[in-house]
Amino acid sequence: MKIIADSREKKILEFNHSYISEIIRRKCEVGDYSCQYENGEISPIYFERKSIPDLFSTLSSGYKRFKKEILRAKEKKIILVIIIEGTLSKVLQGIDESQRSGEEICQQLFTLLIRYHLPFVYCKDRQEMSKWITEFYLAYGREFIDKQNR
Repeated sequence: MKIIADSREKKILEFNHSYISEIIRRKCEVGDYSCQYENGEISPIYFERKSIPDLFSTLSSGYKRFKKEILRAKEKKIILVIIIEGTLSKVLQGIDESQRSGEEICQQLFTLLIRYHLPFVYCKDRQEMSKWITEFYLAYGREFIDKQNR
């Protein structure tokens, strides 16, 4: 499989797995990461990577733009998943640069989950994030791609 990384992603995650043949850099309509399988099919599930400061900014001053991205994903039948580079505890601690508390950001994440079916995942660091995305796309391939080829 090939990992697709958005060309606007400044520092892409490192993916190390024998089933990953290539990292393709190109503009993604939504999100930061997707996957293309050997049969050419692209996963309908995209990951939107967020550091904690980026999460606070996106859900505050950048929320109008982000909501447009959420709606664009729905329109294109793409499932967008927010993958957060940090633990729930770290998000709850908040950040000094934000006028919003960590509690408010967490509440907003759960509201997005319920309102837009927008799941989110916490990962302790970039390495865990890469592993989570890899294992997710491997499972998707086993479950959906392999069944289509039988």
